[in-house]
This record gives sequence, structure tokens and C-alpha cells, in this order.
Amino acid sequence: MPPGEILIGIVDTGINPWHSHVRGRVLGCRLYLDGVGKIREDGDFSDPVGHGTAVAGVLRQTLPAATFFAVRVFENELSTYPSLVARGILRAAAEGCDVINLSLALPPAKGAELISQACVAARKAGSTLVAAGHPEHQDLLPACLPGVYGVVSDDGLEEDEIYVQAAGPYSCRARGTPRKLDNIPPGVNLWGHSLACARVTAHVAQSML
Repeated sequence: MPPGEILIGIVDTGINPWHSHVRGRVLGCRLYLDGVGKIREDGDFSDPVGHGTAVAGVLRQTLPAATFFAVRVFENELSTYPSLVARGILRAAAEGCDVINLSLALPPAKGAELISQACVAARKAGSTLVAAGHPEHQDLLPACLPGVYGVVSDDGLEEDEIYVQAAGPYSCRARGTPRKLDNIPPGVNLWGHSLACARVTAHVAQSML
């Protein structure tokens, strides 16, 4: 990226680049499993769920000039595989993303080592990783891993306030509310740790500019 510009990886459900909260430079790909369980890639980073688009909207509010690289690792519901998440992290790092937003969380089970190895490789490549956690589950991946900024929501904070603590697996807290949409009550829209994660990613990225 040219000096003064930043590339944000968003490993999620895809992004709708034409959404009013997202408009700007958006690139990306989709990772999926074929009929025999092999990971494939194509250019369809459209968002059938809306989650990644909400995350991108929060990021765009703070980073209007940033380029987003969407890595879609979900299909039509909020369920995916550790292998796809791990490959998504590697794909974003290979693209040269300065920060990789992971507003997702997986339990420590089969495939955990793949995610851990991917995070180590991404950090070595120069990417900063920010991931969503949950206060009632201290071992969610990749948020609990060393070197990853783990985030939980705290709606007692102001919209632009980030709280960092020294102890615990999830070191960061931020407000988990989405950007406001006309005619949609805040309680109906997406909210929570995923959007808090996006706010911390925005904060980290802004500090790099």
C-alpha cells in the first residue's frame, strides 16, 4: 500500500461493498470446501448474512480511506470450519493486510492448531490480529491466542472509547453497538462482541496512519 494508506483484512461472511455504510475500495475472495473437502477460492465475497457488512460499516466510519480485503469463510449461516478460518487468516496476511479483523470465535477443538499456526504466520508476515471473545468463555479462538488482541463488548464505554487491561485472555473492551440504520431500532440490528472487535481494529489501524 502507498504511504499513508492502510489495508484491513476482514475474515467474515463477506462484504456488500455497495452498502451505504461501506462504500469505498473493497477487494476480496471467498474460501469454501468443495465436494471432497478441499479448500477452494473464488472471487465471490458477497455477503449473504450481513454480519461482515456490519463489521465493515463500523470500520469505515473511522477509516474512510482504508482499503478492505474481505475473506469470506461462511456460506448462508454463521457456521464455518477451523480450516477455512485458518486459511482465511493466511490469505489476508498474504495479501499484505496491516490489520486482520476476526469478528468470529471458535471453541478449542479439532483444528485449533491450524488456527494457532496461521496466527503465528500472519504475525510474522507483519499483520496485526484482532479477534472477538466472550467473557463467559475464556478459551475462544483465535482471541485467546498469544499476540492476538482479544476483544469483548462493554456498552458502558463511549462509542470511540477503547479500554485495555493487563490481565485476562481478552485484553480489550469496546462498545458493541452498530452504526445506526434508518428505520431499524438498535436492539434489532447486529450488536455485541463482533462489533466491539471492529472498533478495536479501527483503533489499531488508525494508530498506524
